[in-house]
Amino acid sequence: MWRYRELLPVRGEPVSLGEGPTPLLPAPRLSECFGVEVFVKDDGPLPSGTFKARGAAAGLSRAVELGARAIVMPSAGNAGAAWSLYAARAGVRMTVTMARTAPEENKEEVRLAGAELVEVDGTIADAGAAARSIASDTGAYLAATFAEPYRVEGKKSAWLECFDQLGDGASMRLPGTVVTPVGGGVAAVACAKAAEEVRALGWTGDPAPVVSGVQSEECPPIVRAFDAGASVAEPWEGELATIAAGLRVPAPSEADLVLRVVRESGGAMAAVSESEVLDAVRDLAATEGILVCPEGATALAALPALARRGALRGPVVLYNTGAAGKYLGALTR
Repeated sequence: MWRYRELLPVRGEPVSLGEGPTPLLPAPRLSECFGVEVFVKDDGPLPSGTFKARGAAAGLSRAVELGARAIVMPSAGNAGAAWSLYAARAGVRMTVTMARTAPEENKEEVRLAGAELVEVDGTIADAGAAARSIASDTGAYLAATFAEPYRVEGKKSAWLECFDQLGDGASMRLPGTVVTPVGGGVAAVACAKAAEEVRALGWTGDPAPVVSGVQSEECPPIVRAFDAGASVAEPWEGELATIAAGLRVPAPSEADLVLRVVRESGGAMAAVSESEVLDAVRDLAATEGILVCPEGATALAALPALARRGALRGPVVLYNTGAAGKYLGALTR
């Protein structure tokens, strides 16, 4: 990702665990099925096994440059694990707040990295309140989603890589459509920002991609707002039972920004069922040899509905945000 350091906010040497580049894999059978080029941007090989490493690398590096020596953040699981590893690398004290229902594997990653884990009753929203309280009481740097501007900058690097990989070496090529899972929505916002920047720099003459987002039917607050034509998303109050733990975000703080990005691009929001997610994990593995996490599988699960809406302009890039190996226990159960 540091190939693009001129477009990233870190001035000095970053805190790095060897992040990126990650593969952009053609999916020929899906392409044949949907009648349009389909690719999978696979961030599973990153440190900690998820795209959260990109945000952690940029966000923690910049926080250290600004003088932070203690960091606190809420997490649904994977972000806390990634930030804990990068904090260990930097020698920075890290505290992660999580709901008690967060995946045990992620909790153990935090502990193994030497960070302090604070478990709270409730959801990621309650973990967020606990993190804000700790930051207020201790002066620790608050690294919650969209509470600081650097995580989205790091995650932007996934799309800069993708545009490069689609290109011919002389210029970048932008996807026609990007389909990404949406919890807090950083990936969707980062994609739109990356496209805006490379077009402004003259690195491509392609139109900006259509950005579509996917949530679980078990927690679809932004989908509900999109379908209602609303500009804000009301908190989801149902049970957060999805296997895609990264999508258990009932009250995303910047849902209005995600809605604006999707609508202005001409994209859509879709919700998929648990059975569709599990089928998509199996289908990608069995037909393309690509083993994805449940969050990433939502992008494939949404493709038929998006195709029926006429919302697929090629080439299509599905974003896999993490390694399936982190979820094999849950998938087996």
